[in-house]
Amino acid sequence: MRKWFGAVAFQAGFVLSIAVWAPVVLALFWLRPIPRYRVISQWGRFNVWWIKVTCGLSYEVHGRENIPATPCVILAKHQSTWETLAFQWIFPPHVWVLKRELLWIPLLGWGMALSQPIAIAREKQRKAIDQVIQGGRKRLADGRYIIIFPEGTLMPAGRHGRFKLGGARLALAAGCPVVPVAHNAGCFWGRRAFLKEPGVVRVVIGKPISGEGLDAATLNARAEAWITETTDALERAEGVCPRAAHAVQ
Repeated sequence: MRKWFGAVAFQAGFVLSIAVWAPVVLALFWLRPIPRYRVISQWGRFNVWWIKVTCGLSYEVHGRENIPATPCVILAKHQSTWETLAFQWIFPPHVWVLKRELLWIPLLGWGMALSQPIAIAREKQRKAIDQVIQGGRKRLADGRYIIIFPEGTLMPAGRHGRFKLGGARLALAAGCPVVPVAHNAGCFWGRRAFLKEPGVVRVVIGKPISGEGLDAATLNARAEAWITETTDALERAEGVCPRAAHAVQ
C-alpha cells in the first residue's frame, strides 16, 4: 500500500511540475542556451528530490572527478526515466541525442526543444549519424556536453543492447574523449513501471577514454565493455536488483 501511495504522489507531483516548469521555460526562450539550461535542469532536480520523498529512492555518484573540465561525449546506460531526470543535475550543462518524436509531446516536448537537443529520425540511420556528428560538434564548440544512450533505446535491468557507433564517431570527429557511465536505476524504476522500489541508485562515472589512434569501432567497443561490466556488477550486488537476477549470472 505504501508503494502505491508513494507512486501516486510522485506521479501527481511529476505531472504538476511539468505544468509549472514548461510555461516558465517557454517564456525564457530569449535566454542564451546555458542559462536557459540551468532553469530547465531545476525541473530534473525537483523530481529527483520528489521521488526520494515519495518513494524512498535516493542516489549516490562515484567518479565525479572523471568528468573532464571541457565538453566531451558521455555514453550512458539507459534503463529508466530516472537517469533522464538525475543526469540534468549530475553532469555539467549538456544536450541529449534523442528521437525527434519526443519533441512533439505538449509542454514537456516543447520545453525539451528549448534545450536544443540533437533530435534524430532513428529510421534513417545514415542521416541520423550525420545529424549527431554535425549537431554534436556545434554544441561541443558552444560549451555543452553531449549525452548519448548508445543502445538507442531503454533496456530493462539485466539486458544489454548493441552499442551504436554514433557517439564514438562524434568523439573522433570532435577530437574529444568518451566518458562511460553505468548505473542500476532500472532495478528500482523499471521500464514502464508505475511502482518504484525504495533504495539507492548507484551511478558510476568511468575514466575518459581517448580516441587517439583508434577507429570508431574500437573506441565504441571499449566504452561498451566498461559500461556492460560495471552495470552487471551493480546489478549483481546482493539484494539490490531482483529484476535482473534471472538475466545476470
